[in-house]
Amino acid sequence: MNYAVIGYPIKHTMSPLIHQTNFDALKNESTYTAHEVLAEDIKDIKKWIMDSELSGINVTVPHKETIMAHLDYIDPKAIKIGAVNTVHYKDGELHGYNTDVTGYIAAFNAAFGKKKERHILILGAGGAAKAVHRAHIDHGDIVTIVARRLESFATFKSDDFTGIVTNDFTNRHYDAVINATPIGLNHEDVFETMGIDPSFIDDDTVGMDLIYNPKTTPFMTYFKHSINGLDMLVNQAMDAYKIWTGQTGDTKSVKDKLEKYMEES
Repeated sequence: MNYAVIGYPIKHTMSPLIHQTNFDALKNESTYTAHEVLAEDIKDIKKWIMDSELSGINVTVPHKETIMAHLDYIDPKAIKIGAVNTVHYKDGELHGYNTDVTGYIAAFNAAFGKKKERHILILGAGGAAKAVHRAHIDHGDIVTIVARRLESFATFKSDDFTGIVTNDFTNRHYDAVINATPIGLNHEDVFETMGIDPSFIDDDTVGMDLIYNPKTTPFMTYFKHSINGLDMLVNQAMDAYKIWTGQTGDTKSVKDKLEKYMEES
């Protein structure tokens, strides 16, 4: 079988390394490649998948939302988020799913436990925040999202959260804080950048940064217990593999390979 990831730009994607490592560990002869696809070409995605003889694709920015109009079936959970990151081509149809949600909540719960009605604070209101929001709402948590612009909240498919702009943020206790912004990729401090006073964080507050490289971001240093986004990255890829094949991926081999790769790069 042949698989691919599409996006624009795409050169920094880790998906080929992740999936090829999984294929090799399972002695699976499938292939996985990365392709730059322009926004205006998404309308032809089905023909491209058929011509390329692909059984499935992963979808990254900026196509996670726009590809939905060109799919034959969309999983209800992906509809709730308004984004698709995994497409399975079967029986002549394109089926869309979102494994960011399942990959994220599995990583979060493995690190911090499965207690429900946790008070969750999400920093940022972009596509990643939508997946985190949906994961926690479906789990039974209480969600607050803080963003710099009020209009950012209008892009969510539901209003089952509290939206706060940074200027109105006031200190209170949260069980967990999630950095769903790209702030920290270059070692920036997301609290300083967004103008949020981090004094509300105490020893019981946990933190998760969706960024996985660098391994430790300034955001993570505010918490006694924190994790980065590596487990989410691996989980969402293995969830995609299961959608495509019905089989369980080799999570450990993939994570070990990624950790080694990032240490050497």
